[in-house]
Amino acid sequence: MELDATSQVDSILQNYQAAQLIIWITLGVIVVAIIALGSEFWVNLWGVIAYPSLTFQRMLGEAQTIPGIVIVAIAGMASAAIILSFFSNEVIVEKLLEMSNPEQNPQVQVAAGQLDTLFEQIGSDFSVTGNIEYIQEFTFQTRSIAVALPVAFMVLWFLWGLAAQLASMIAGNKAGHGLTNMWSALPYVFILFVPLNWFAMLQIYGHGWARFMEILFNLWFLFMHVVLMREHGRYDIGKAIIATIFTLILVPIFIVVLAIAIAFIMVQIGNYM
Repeated sequence: MELDATSQVDSILQNYQAAQLIIWITLGVIVVAIIALGSEFWVNLWGVIAYPSLTFQRMLGEAQTIPGIVIVAIAGMASAAIILSFFSNEVIVEKLLEMSNPEQNPQVQVAAGQLDTLFEQIGSDFSVTGNIEYIQEFTFQTRSIAVALPVAFMVLWFLWGLAAQLASMIAGNKAGHGLTNMWSALPYVFILFVPLNWFAMLQIYGHGWARFMEILFNLWFLFMHVVLMREHGRYDIGKAIIATIFTLILVPIFIVVLAIAIAFIMVQIGNYM
């Protein structure tokens, strides 16, 4: 097992030159996308930092979904560039492989066991536990990260918007904004995932201060989300907090449901073929 892990680390480090190229391409795409968004992006970004309540009010009223999609994609690409930039460090790579190994991480072991049970129930013979090395090998490829993270951000944004809209209605949103309004404003909260990913990588590397910054930005994320929910539902801060809590509960449920649906479809396609 140690030899396999060492081989994986060596393979990732050897491919770092390709990672550098992908980083520069990603940064170039981000610059072009930001230029295309225009000055309104910077106005909104400054607004959600300095005047979040008023800025969210305006963005929720405009309901511009397409710029929101671009911003989410930018956040995903920026996060991918940050993670790839750490892949030249052997300590980071070894730690990530260790964290994703069921034999070394009890949380991953539990999750992998539950997924294996799920695959068995829907008729698939695929085993996460039995294929963890292959999964790691694919997951930590530079091209996989560069493509998967922006896509994952898009999927998360879509599901998060659905969860937030449902949570808003549960909390009492009867005359507030709708789903497209939520999708339009939510990307400016998602931007905080970029520094959060950076601090997470620094924490893995061993910087103690990164843990404090990660906690601080998580609290900022929660604050921004509560303000967004208040302006979205047009109700008091108490209901906005309740809506945020329901959102955080519903998001993982929606992710699991989507994963089950995709796995079921793949099994059916495999059976058909």
